[in-house]
Amino acid sequence: MTLTDDVESHFTVDMSAGGVAVVEFSEGHRHNMWSMPRMRALTAMMRDLGDSEVRAVVLFSGVGRSFGVGGDFHETSTFRGDQEVDEWIDDITDLYVACLRFNRPLVAAIDGYAIGIGLQIALTADYRLGSDRCRLKMPEFQLGIACTFGGFMLQHSVGRAVMQQMLMSCEVWPAERSLRDQLLHEVTGPAELRDVAVERAATFAGYPTAGLRSTKPYLNAAYIAELERLRTIGKQAHRAAFAAGEAQRTMRQVIGTNDR
Repeated sequence: MTLTDDVESHFTVDMSAGGVAVVEFSEGHRHNMWSMPRMRALTAMMRDLGDSEVRAVVLFSGVGRSFGVGGDFHETSTFRGDQEVDEWIDDITDLYVACLRFNRPLVAAIDGYAIGIGLQIALTADYRLGSDRCRLKMPEFQLGIACTFGGFMLQHSVGRAVMQQMLMSCEVWPAERSLRDQLLHEVTGPAELRDVAVERAATFAGYPTAGLRSTKPYLNAAYIAELERLRTIGKQAHRAAFAAGEAQRTMRQVIGTNDR
């Protein structure tokens, strides 16, 4: 497929054997912060891939790079709780829905951190692999941010008890704990992560297409419907959280620490 300049500035696509497209998060900070332009670029790419001849997709953070540490605090720390929050929530919702509407196997290969939005993107995948050094976390409450999407997506994927523990503790889930709690389906070494992810995707892509492609829309229909309902609820909740100002102060502290 031909990438637009905007998409190409954030990702590369490598076509592997068996019709598997590896979408690598190739540019930007090594921890892959999810800015609004970057989310829009991946949304566009997932829609384009859904109209292409690829048989499966692997989302891969890149060698030695995090899958994503959440939103870009340089961006969200300037929010005031107004229209910019609505646009941010629209970008988030559009991305998750685009991933869920991709009616072929979607595999997430997670190295480093998968935090907040990064973890939520992974939760849209059909199969999640992590390196043995990956770390998963949903720290929204600790930051002063609403967690409507993260709470729902965790409960939908791994159950209410794990969701409650992740949201209330704001702790890091190492790879072994993530595997035990079914946040990950498989754990492998960092050096093998990409190859194993492509191998799994190729296996899934080798299934006869009709059954899987007609089943995924049915299985994801209620998931997508709830995300669309959360589009409105999320705007209200995040407007209130950002209007309080605590989240922005916390984000600026994090930026200051990371920029030293």
